[in-house]
Amino acid sequence: MSAAAFEQAAPRARVARFPLWPAIVAAALGSALLTLPRARAVWSAGEFYDSDDAMRAVQVRDWLAGQSWFDMNAYRVDPPAAVFMHWTRIVDVPLAALDLFFGLFLSPETAERATRLAFPLICLIALLALAAWTARALRGEPEGSRSTAALEREPRGSQNAAAFLAVWLIFLSAPGFGQFAPGRIDHHAPQILLLMATIGLASRGFDPATPRALFIAAASMALSCAVSLENLPFFIVLIAAVALLFVQEGARAKTRILCFALGLLFFFPLCFAAVVAPSRYALFTCDAFSAAQLCPVLLGAAGLGALALASPRLVTAKARAVGVALVGAMALATIQLTAPQCFGHPLGVLDPLLRDLWLSHVTEAKPLLAVADDPATLAATAAPVLAGLAAALALAFRAQGVARRRWAVLAATIVTGFAAALWQIRVVSSVTPLAMVALACAIAAATRTLRASALLRGLAATVAALAVSPMGLALALHSDREAAPKPNGRACLESAALAPLATLAPARIAAPIDMGAHLLAFTPHSVFAAPYHRDNHGGRIVVDAFLAPPAEAEALLRAAGADLLLWCGGGETAEALQARAGLAAALARGETPAGLAEIPLGATPVRVFALRPAQ
Repeated sequence: MSAAAFEQAAPRARVARFPLWPAIVAAALGSALLTLPRARAVWSAGEFYDSDDAMRAVQVRDWLAGQSWFDMNAYRVDPPAAVFMHWTRIVDVPLAALDLFFGLFLSPETAERATRLAFPLICLIALLALAAWTARALRGEPEGSRSTAALEREPRGSQNAAAFLAVWLIFLSAPGFGQFAPGRIDHHAPQILLLMATIGLASRGFDPATPRALFIAAASMALSCAVSLENLPFFIVLIAAVALLFVQEGARAKTRILCFALGLLFFFPLCFAAVVAPSRYALFTCDAFSAAQLCPVLLGAAGLGALALASPRLVTAKARAVGVALVGAMALATIQLTAPQCFGHPLGVLDPLLRDLWLSHVTEAKPLLAVADDPATLAATAAPVLAGLAAALALAFRAQGVARRRWAVLAATIVTGFAAALWQIRVVSSVTPLAMVALACAIAAATRTLRASALLRGLAATVAALAVSPMGLALALHSDREAAPKPNGRACLESAALAPLATLAPARIAAPIDMGAHLLAFTPHSVFAAPYHRDNHGGRIVVDAFLAPPAEAEALLRAAGADLLLWCGGGETAEALQARAGLAAALARGETPAGLAEIPLGATPVRVFALRPAQ
């Protein structure tokens, strides 16, 4: 290479290596500023904005207080039997570590609040970095710096354009207002990170030069399943893509298939043993990592590995397709024989009455079309995901070979996420970052062809990203239509409302289901009902009591061993209860049934009643 050519390429190389960290830090700080009021509430009052965050805090406290790693019983929910939670300790580990660190110089209560601010911010920074890395992986860029020849073929600064745009679009998708908001310590943010990491690793692993990335992708999948099963539909897409790779390429894909199969065979049992107690190895549950998921994964991985070893003899695509079909049929047959209920609704164990009065009113469990009933809100939520899907499909159509497979897999993943969001809107938070990465790569590719200065290309890309992002669309499509008033459930769950209860002696409380986790977090009391689908027994005690006539409700509560009854009219679940004749309706009217004695607690919307001594 001539000296003149080298000098011309050098500034381009410097631009290509411009660090992403300033952009990542700026995006994280921008999200933090936009969510500052919520952060202040968490820091000053310890507010919980989601029941799962409150329950996660209680779980971490119990673990730090001595509860064992495998003991996932929530002993203060429906005592004395307790409820065995469908969660694991994986997310508790970083939370406990942060608690212990901040506890070195802060009080325990303040240390927990610091943890609840630091954890989501750390996760957000990790998401921004992973999005940039995944954008590069999808574009097929190697880990190290690219060759000078490659730099010469592209406009100045375009090498990092997709990565920078991915950071910008993740910021504009407002993750800081959702699963990465201050105080958010549940498992959803880590699961989004693991999904992004898995897609990025798989994108690199499809390249014959880096097959070991598929081994690590299998590790990411196993860890994600050990946390919860919400990413399982996405992983099924990835497993199908690897199987299709074998059908199409045969012996040429042998190393990649073996890396993936060995990763599944090694990491899934390892994670299973890490989170499942030996006494529960033989249990087949559908809502948490168990033998119901482990057995088909191991069987499928073993079969896929065996097919890879036999690939020199499977010389036709038809023969390989038959082999893959047989392995898939055996994996499905394993589920049918051991846990046929898992082919149904994952929350099928929930009592139908509780589903009607509680779960059907939980926002994140509602379909996308039911929640985003305003056309502007629906467009701002769905259009960016669909735009990301269109971008992935367009890039797949233009690409060849490995690149086409990468984009096709991303498109299939986005389709899966959007379809799942039509069932439960909470999946939008998982699939939107993937759609933003696809959009970032598409915008970078489109603006690269502009014959303009690097500054103008960058400005065009920035404006294009704003135009198709959730935040940009929300601003552009802002509707002046007044939203229908909703019950103010927050007033019943704030620390100021529940703190007075902490002055009472520990008791067993019957309260509306959606108050349960907050009562556990803010008070020393036990509750019969908390917003978890495994709490059928305690949930039915509370619901049956609130729906029964006051005299009959008193008898039900006495038989269950309740000490206190709580009522607060805010929230959709309370609205559903009081809409029917019974104790809840009487309490909503301000009445005090004869068998109850109200305990005055001062300025709080929560009414507290003790059961009068039996006559």
